[in-house]
Amino acid sequence: MAFAPLPGGHINDTFIVGAQAFVLQRINRSVFVDPAAVMRNLAALSACDRRIVAPLPTETGASHAVVAGETWRLFPYVRGSRSLERLPPTLVEPAARAFGAFQAIMASYPGRLEPVIPGFHDLGGYLQALWRAVAERGEVAQVRAELDYVRRRRPFEFDAVSAVIHGDCKVNNLLFDANAPRVLRLIDLDTAMHGHPAWDFGDLVRSVASGAEESHGRFDLSAATFRQVAAGFAQGAGGIGDPAAFAAAPGHMSFMLGVRFLADWHQGNRYFKASHPDENLRRARGQLAAARRCDALEGEFLRVLARI
Repeated sequence: MAFAPLPGGHINDTFIVGAQAFVLQRINRSVFVDPAAVMRNLAALSACDRRIVAPLPTETGASHAVVAGETWRLFPYVRGSRSLERLPPTLVEPAARAFGAFQAIMASYPGRLEPVIPGFHDLGGYLQALWRAVAERGEVAQVRAELDYVRRRRPFEFDAVSAVIHGDCKVNNLLFDANAPRVLRLIDLDTAMHGHPAWDFGDLVRSVASGAEESHGRFDLSAATFRQVAAGFAQGAGGIGDPAAFAAAPGHMSFMLGVRFLADWHQGNRYFKASHPDENLRRARGQLAAARRCDALEGEFLRVLARI
């Protein structure tokens, strides 16, 4: 049966199999050290939200297979769907509504998800990792401006709210109807976790403005686009409970991702896939610039949220 790599994604290896009949994926064990925990979380979440694409069972009924130490899973290809890296205006609100609805559904989730990446979405931990990497490599003049900005920026303090969140609200983690402005399915729940609801919202704003892949450095965000995201998310989630946190979240998530890219570049690109040695540096610069832009718009974001 023929198969070919599917482009996109920073972590796992993904392939299309059999003339768009299946999607085959290898879980990256260097990132997800316990792939079985990833799959247990996915099973629990897909049982709650039927829009989540669940893996097909093996002949023994398992959700995945381990071959030569590698964990593989097979998903059905969702016919009539499309995946996009950048959204046209007509799909911004449907995308936000889908992610907001996920949070509304998961508000009644009865258990606890297993942590699959220690310290995921922990800005303090990422900053410590960056400064350790800088100390090991030495401060490089090439990134002095970026490091100075990281030192100066004062992060927003989010309340310790522990809702179930998607954890990776990029636009290409939605499958859209190929013929209508609506979301069919949600994918890539590997980093689903307990955290602040605003983190998903901020990540979505960031993704809508920059696209799912961050190497190009574009960041197109206006108050009107933010309003579309906020309106859709609020409709899906049933409201926005902490406007200050939601206004700060786009800058926070952009900054955190920029710090992660910068640390990974210092460490030799161990975490994020990179097509050339400086790709994660380019990504870091794009996301830190996005953080500056979002921080400058935070007051306007708050005014928009007050009117939602």
